[in-house]
Amino acid sequence: MPKTNLDTRADKRANKKYQVAIVGGGMVGATVACLLAEKGISVALIDAADPTKQWKESSYDLRVSALTLASIKTFQSLGVWSDMQALGAQPFHKMFVWDHFGSGELDIDSADAGEMQMGFVVENRVTVLALWDKLKALESCDLYKESLLESFNVEGEVVDIQFTNKTQIKAELLVAADGSNSKIRQLSGVDDYGWDYQQKALVATVKPELLDQNTAWQRFLPEGPLALLPLRDGLISIVWTANTKTTEARLKLPDEAFCNALAEASEQQLGSFELIGGRGAFPLKMQFSTSYSQERVVLIGDAIHTIHPLAGQGANLGLKDALNLAEVLLHAYGKGRDISSQQVLRRYERQRKADNLMMMGVMDGIKRLFGADELAVQLARSSGMGFINRSTIVKNQICKYAMGL
Repeated sequence: MPKTNLDTRADKRANKKYQVAIVGGGMVGATVACLLAEKGISVALIDAADPTKQWKESSYDLRVSALTLASIKTFQSLGVWSDMQALGAQPFHKMFVWDHFGSGELDIDSADAGEMQMGFVVENRVTVLALWDKLKALESCDLYKESLLESFNVEGEVVDIQFTNKTQIKAELLVAADGSNSKIRQLSGVDDYGWDYQQKALVATVKPELLDQNTAWQRFLPEGPLALLPLRDGLISIVWTANTKTTEARLKLPDEAFCNALAEASEQQLGSFELIGGRGAFPLKMQFSTSYSQERVVLIGDAIHTIHPLAGQGANLGLKDALNLAEVLLHAYGKGRDISSQQVLRRYERQRKADNLMMMGVMDGIKRLFGADELAVQLARSSGMGFINRSTIVKNQICKYAMGL
């Protein structure tokens, strides 16, 4: 079988030295790689899987993200947004949020804020594939698929990186985009803090009886929120949060019983449902690191912050990290400075820490507010939602924030 251009490049990269090596080829790591490589910085992007692997047209990724207009602007600037749309990106114009207690509800329309959409729901695999396809064409980037990090050592001005398959490369800077269980964070000695919510989020794809009205629906239930996000092909992606025991029981329900429970939980807003494919679940936790970097090592995305998914802001927060880190590194590169110096990396940390901490605090606060079962809190919560829903100015501000504007 003839070698592809990618295979030929791979043959020449053993012990190669890069300016930046990024571990974790998900949307955050791949976005950083694109932003840097298209400006001529040599990049190695390393992922344990193969993000370019083809999938069946009839399948749907259980992992989706509600991308804000700010995140989409980044993808547009990279020239990958049209590919993402071709692969499947579903716009939503409205958000409808309501409480299981009382009459509290919030109805937000992007048109009131002067925008056509609030954002787009995109399967994570679509975003990653579009980014990797772009990276294949960039001479400044080498892609390491199905490659696991084993260890790294900082020696002077170089980071020596070893893979489990015995491949070795060198880099001036190592970027950890390897998720909430980041091996790089652990090996570098960066402390992380947080707590387990004792909850799991159940994810699935369903076909609704009624049209979704280009609306992202969310109902706050006693054990956690239920989100129904419009997906391509007229389908719905659900994220249903509850206590771990409840979620595990829902995973075991027969398909029909599960769909009936979902229709009841959503108060028949979209009628009945048909399950498409399987179900999955992941545990929820709050996690953050107080330090974003060590010598020649920097963390981004879930490697430094993991938040509750109730507002779908985790991916957008990570993409902000990616954009800001790239801006800081490119500025230093343009000035002829060491891009891995602590002065440069701390600038990135200063610019991102306040926003990350605020978002984590807000999401944790909302989770606790809507999880409270005291009558006084429920009454205040319901009346507060009603007040916000009647205030055009406040609603528009919430809408702009939700759009990343």
